[in-house]
Amino acid sequence: MTTTLLVQTDRILHNIELLQKHMDGAGVIPDLSANACGLGDVAVGQTLARAGCRLFAVSRLEEAERLLNAIAGIQVLLLTPYSSEAEAIRIVQRDIIATVGSNEAAVLLSGVAGRMGKKARCHVRFDLGNGTSGYLPADAAKAAKALKFLPNLSIDGVYGILTGEEKEKQARMQYETFQKALQALGREKIRYGMTHIASALAGLKFPWARMDAVRMGVSLTGRLPVRDKWGLKKVGRVVTEIVDIRWLPKGSRIPGGKIHRATRAATLPVGYADGLFIEGGRWISKRKRYCEFQGRRLQVLGRPGYTSTMVDVTDVPCNAGDQISFEVRPYAVHSGMRREYV
Repeated sequence: MTTTLLVQTDRILHNIELLQKHMDGAGVIPDLSANACGLGDVAVGQTLARAGCRLFAVSRLEEAERLLNAIAGIQVLLLTPYSSEAEAIRIVQRDIIATVGSNEAAVLLSGVAGRMGKKARCHVRFDLGNGTSGYLPADAAKAAKALKFLPNLSIDGVYGILTGEEKEKQARMQYETFQKALQALGREKIRYGMTHIASALAGLKFPWARMDAVRMGVSLTGRLPVRDKWGLKKVGRVVTEIVDIRWLPKGSRIPGGKIHRATRAATLPVGYADGLFIEGGRWISKRKRYCEFQGRRLQVLGRPGYTSTMVDVTDVPCNAGDQISFEVRPYAVHSGMRREYV
């Protein structure tokens, strides 16, 4: 068997439906950036589109184009501002919803759209503290005065990225700053469509932050940066097969330690290069590690290698070729691994 990342699509659908139920009418925008956090952006987009999702978010222009090429009848919001003419042309041609976070980008996008005889759809972004892009809220009044004189922009929304998910006081301050920016747009009679600042976690924790929509990224995989008390289901298992079985005598040295009793060890052709035992981009080194074989939990022997791992099968009837699986965080699994959607 080819080592495979199993993606449980029923769990993805459960997670988005669960979030929708908690949002009290606010919309949910699936954020399929970074290959849908490793799940596979096109396949996940197709699954969610069949379930009724029509608006998706991504971070790169090529991601937006890939989704539009594969899925009919959807809209894609590009969360990263692009400021070159060539990229602005591609955005307008495909009717991608652009992000505008500076007057320079707004003027460029409007000018390109005007020459093409079109209106460019966009969301205006304010920098609420993450510092990557967007108008500074203090400049909202100046931004509004500029935006209202760009006739080839259609402002479909306004958003920011709430960075105070851990502390409600900080999050509330960012929310209030965002509200002041919206008021500045309103004073210039700019009609701006939907508003959104919250991730799934912020939407779950802070009802006041939900606004018109929340964005759902890594939580599609069933994982949150806090203890989950809402019932998300984890998505992603790497399935591989035993390639070798041997007996190791007591005292044998293995990576990360030594064998304390005679042990039957199975070798697997996967390691932390394949996403095993990775959290937050880091390898977990100081806890016991396990995999699953026919519903039974087996302990990993010693320290997993970069591309191989040993498992204790002393008391388990098994043979080379039998399948073993590991729960993984899909974002840590390299893009070259085969994905199977079940």
